[in-house]
Amino acid sequence: MRRAWILAAALCMASVMAVENKIDTAAAIVPAAPGTVFTQGEPLNFSLEAAAARPAKWVLADWQGRMLRSGEWPGEGKGVLTLAALPDGYYTLALETPGAEFSGLRSFAVVPDPAARRRNPDTFFALDSAQSWLARPNPGNVRHPQDGYATVSEAARRAGAEIVRERLSWNQCEPVPGKYSWDQFMVNAGELSKRGIQVSGMFHDSAHHAKGGGDKLPEDLAALYRFSRKLAETFKGRMTVWEFWNEQDHERYSTEPAWDYAAAMKAAYLGFKAGDPKLSVAHGGIAIPTLLNYCNVMMMNGMKDYFDIFNIHTYEPLKDFPKLLDGIRVYLKRHGIADRPIWFTENGSAAEGPGRADSYIAGIKAHSPEQELLVAEYLPKMMIYMQSLGVDRDFFFVLPPYSEQLGAKDWGLMRRDFTVKPGYVAFSNLTFTLGSAKLEGSLELGDGLRGFLYRQPDGGQTLAYWSVSELDTEPNRPDRRITGQCRRSFALSVPKGVYAGTDIFGTPFQADASDGKLRLTSTRMIAYVNGLSGLKPAVPFRAVKKSGAPRRTEYDRTIVYRVRLSDDFVLSTGRDSVDTGKERAALKLEVWNLSGQPKTGRLKITGCRVEGLPGTVSVPAFGRTVLPLAITPEFGRDYTGAVKVSGTFDGRETSPLVMPVVAAAKLVRESRRTGLARSDRPEAWRPNASGQMTILRDDAENALKFRTRFSRGDFWVYPEFRLKLPQESLRGVYGISFEVKATPAAGVKQMLLMAVYGKQREHGEAVFLKVVPPSEKWEERVVPFPPGEVDPSKIEMLRLGLNSTVPDITYSVRNVRVIRTAK
Repeated sequence: MRRAWILAAALCMASVMAVENKIDTAAAIVPAAPGTVFTQGEPLNFSLEAAAARPAKWVLADWQGRMLRSGEWPGEGKGVLTLAALPDGYYTLALETPGAEFSGLRSFAVVPDPAARRRNPDTFFALDSAQSWLARPNPGNVRHPQDGYATVSEAARRAGAEIVRERLSWNQCEPVPGKYSWDQFMVNAGELSKRGIQVSGMFHDSAHHAKGGGDKLPEDLAALYRFSRKLAETFKGRMTVWEFWNEQDHERYSTEPAWDYAAAMKAAYLGFKAGDPKLSVAHGGIAIPTLLNYCNVMMMNGMKDYFDIFNIHTYEPLKDFPKLLDGIRVYLKRHGIADRPIWFTENGSAAEGPGRADSYIAGIKAHSPEQELLVAEYLPKMMIYMQSLGVDRDFFFVLPPYSEQLGAKDWGLMRRDFTVKPGYVAFSNLTFTLGSAKLEGSLELGDGLRGFLYRQPDGGQTLAYWSVSELDTEPNRPDRRITGQCRRSFALSVPKGVYAGTDIFGTPFQADASDGKLRLTSTRMIAYVNGLSGLKPAVPFRAVKKSGAPRRTEYDRTIVYRVRLSDDFVLSTGRDSVDTGKERAALKLEVWNLSGQPKTGRLKITGCRVEGLPGTVSVPAFGRTVLPLAITPEFGRDYTGAVKVSGTFDGRETSPLVMPVVAAAKLVRESRRTGLARSDRPEAWRPNASGQMTILRDDAENALKFRTRFSRGDFWVYPEFRLKLPQESLRGVYGISFEVKATPAAGVKQMLLMAVYGKQREHGEAVFLKVVPPSEKWEERVVPFPPGEVDPSKIEMLRLGLNSTVPDITYSVRNVRVIRTAK
């Protein structure tokens, strides 16, 4: 059975390397449709490239490899082949000649006519198109369409996308203050707008004139305000949502502290709303869905009233979605924003692993046929799972072709030649079938089956159903395979009649319920049956009313505080707190007034002794006042504290700035540290890596040596130390210290200590704590447990490891100790 499915999968490959001395059919056959996507009613016309034109037989097959039709190519290969009409679906064309001159296949899709689709601007299902970056002309791609922007925009329309996510570079658009050049960003906004597609626009990449001394985020909040206002005004009617920044909790996109991002988000929000008060605003998409303490600090800084949409990303396996959403709901409730809509503006598949096929571009891997089907299976399951868990909108990452991990990871519902993969067709049928329907809940169909019931606008019901496969139950893995169809049967009690349904790609089928029983066979690929009535969900879905930030607040939102720290401060690795190297530390407090009226007020600073604070502060309209101050932070018994800046201007209070402080040096100096029992024994650590890992005892250096060799994919190594409870409980522990070195140190992408609430291998609830990456010499690392983020009494396991950029890495650890109070 598995062999039959893999054979069917092989027939889905459309963009493959030509066999030596043979012509690649994917390049030879040219469909007369953008992205190889035909809509119902369009002529199914195909031609051969001039260099490939010759007498040949064509063979049409469906996505499972079943031959449907065949014939001779018109005009001995020089004419136009017009196929008779086909139902919606995913198809392939092969070419046969006596000399077997052709290899591979050309795939194409037939999807519903957009004019026949019900429109729903608030639909759940969305796409991340990123086309201003990913569809740009690329001289290195010989099969890149010259009109990449139009091709991707039209593909989005034909897929039934109501909204896509786009990206914009501030520095490209405003290289000189007040001088704007919108380039491909305006082109794409126009391409999408004229097709009736909404856009969620995101920008980062600060203009140089706004960065000041910063690395990533803008320091000039007035310049940020002006640019955000200009964006809202310029793209009004095209961009219906704006996001400020992308994955600011990841050091790739932001090296500044969380309170700096919160200040910038406030300025961007105010600018967006000034340019278009009706515009919805989202904060930058959160990269790490376990929500590091960085995210708590964002909200501690009063950011909750400066965004309408809670924005997050994930690439986690399906099985982890419930836990993921539980954590998000706890977070939202903790910060008083449970009413905000939850959008996943990036939700992609890592279930299929790195690309296993060679593309026609050197160094770039592609999805194998089997992997393309795995992504197709994943996409509708992912979206329906997310919707059933209370997510308000989900954007699949990503529509155009894109590669990461040095070319190993293939993303995109389109291949490098901008032809669509099976996942695209699965999305098209999903939007056509359920895009305007309302989820009613889940049905109990039997063991190993999933069913979700939807109500259509005409009152009829649609059942989306599939068989549970390893994709539903297992973690992501680089060697994922299709193990079989997972064929299972079930029956529904329904009125007599003939019911119409479609498979995952929209190809229709009928099922007869002449005896009042609708008998259906499910596979791992989703299918839909329509026209149902009277069915009641076993677990009803209850939508929760959502709302954005309040239109008005009792306090003044336009006064924003920002701090510029001196070298007296050391920013934590997680960018969620600072340590003071001195008892008295210097900083500059910036008071910004992002309104058109000058304002005067009084500041209040708590959590420290402060020197240099004036009695009153005046701030010009759209300007700032800079106050040089010296502070002496106050710490609690746990060696932590928080400096809070607030104030009252013209009789109204302001949004706060909160900067957590940690007395790490004092913690080390005054604490009592004891060795973590068994941590120096190799057998106490469970191997856990994406490569071949060995753990050895290095007696000469009294250390453990962790070596891992990787073959491909994401390089990570996080060995697990399982605590023996209750005797090894970490209750009352303030942190962990250890010595570490690595070879080659330059190959360390990041290092983490994970505090895990459980003993499940690789997965389970955990808090990720950033560690300063090691050098090639022994150095001590102290990792505090942030209060409110880590509950030491719940820790059952520690993972101490790193992500690597090289295929062979070794790191050594010794003197692992727990830190307790000396009192």
